[in-house]
Amino acid sequence: MSLNTNDKYNIMSTYFDSKYIAARYEKGRPYFHMETILTIKNYLGLHTKFERALDVACGTGLSTKALLELANQIDATDISAEMLHNAYHHERISYKKSAAEDLLFEPNTFDIITVASGIHWFEIDKFLMEAHRVLKIGKWLVIYDSYFDGKMLDNETFDDWYPQIYTDKFPPPKRNDSYNWSNENLRIKNFELVTEQKCNYHIEFTLDQLVLYLTTQSNITAQVEQGITSYEAAEIWLHQQLEPFFIGERSTFQFGGWIKYLKNIN
Repeated sequence: MSLNTNDKYNIMSTYFDSKYIAARYEKGRPYFHMETILTIKNYLGLHTKFERALDVACGTGLSTKALLELANQIDATDISAEMLHNAYHHERISYKKSAAEDLLFEPNTFDIITVASGIHWFEIDKFLMEAHRVLKIGKWLVIYDSYFDGKMLDNETFDDWYPQIYTDKFPPPKRNDSYNWSNENLRIKNFELVTEQKCNYHIEFTLDQLVLYLTTQSNITAQVEQGITSYEAAEIWLHQQLEPFFIGERSTFQFGGWIKYLKNIN
């Protein structure tokens, strides 16, 4: 599925530009990003930091915070002013409100560009054109994602709940998840996909933390913004549904993920 410009801006505005979702996102999203960044560092064989990096669709800055491990100076952009208002602050990070398809930087500026769990909201062809423009030749565009697998490591009965009960009540909204990542297509955009790595993450949640995390997903946010439900009603339903699965105070859940390494070739 591809999204036209108006659809994309409407989605981003609806799902991520509310002060309520931004605050929930800042508190409720798990911090897996450092694990991913260390995987990237190892793959690229980095012994010194990049001079300047760009983190696109940075949200509340969790991915940007981890990127400090790879770069001396970081610029980070997001289309949501509310997300940036709640973003992690650091003297080596500069935030700017900007769409991924219209990056407000000079050509040949960055040594690496990263995108964490945001590419599916982009007009990807336009983003790749912009990434090529602001990225130095021969440097890296690294795109990575994580997703809730719906698996509870200490309670297999949970495995059916997420796909059968949760996503039936809160189906995922449309996103751009069928892009052609072949090199035949990417080379037209001046990129080459060098490799892709698969990842797994194990995240511990208390019941309240899992409920908060799920209310940051666009599945629920979409219905809240459409007036179908409220965060309060969703939280009550989630607590009732999830409490029987928790034997102890905390449980471990599996997330999947991937990392794509694209090189700017022309």
